[in-house]
Amino acid sequence: MLISLGAATSCCKLSGTDMATHHKRVKAGDILELKAGDRFAYLQYIGRHLEYGDVVLVSPRLQERQASVTGKNFADGYIAFYPVAAAITQGLVEVIAHLPPPNLPKRLRRAGARSGRRVDTWIIEDGNREVVKGELSEEELRLPIAAIWNHEMLVQRIAEGWNPEQEGRE
Repeated sequence: MLISLGAATSCCKLSGTDMATHHKRVKAGDILELKAGDRFAYLQYIGRHLEYGDVVLVSPRLQERQASVTGKNFADGYIAFYPVAAAITQGLVEVIAHLPPPNLPKRLRRAGARSGRRVDTWIIEDGNREVVKGELSEEELRLPIAAIWNHEMLVQRIAEGWNPEQEGRE
């Protein structure tokens, strides 16, 4: 599995004026804000996976009002694959700040065999190696799920308090 990480930049907070002129090319570490009804959600762009695309760290809770974002917002966050560049272009998210990004995940899991909607096996991707597992350890339950979410799915998952550990427990 090949992973590409964009260059990180120094920490900065963008003003409203800067937002209008800020170019739409996202950089690793950029903090993104999105509206979810009358509440707000926050993501951190951490890079681009060559197979699954844009990788974000998701702050798992909706905020009642716009927040000053720090690393603490993402302390119990999770990794998701979400088309950030397209979302910025469509005005679904906007870059509001920048923090040092975490590393891109080296291990992922994806659904394998299914029975209806139930996942019977998971495939753990670890570099160039894949292992099929029927049951996952606690550590494996925390692995990012290799699935690309559209905007609606991302907002739904945040609103319902979802996290990767919920997938794979039967």
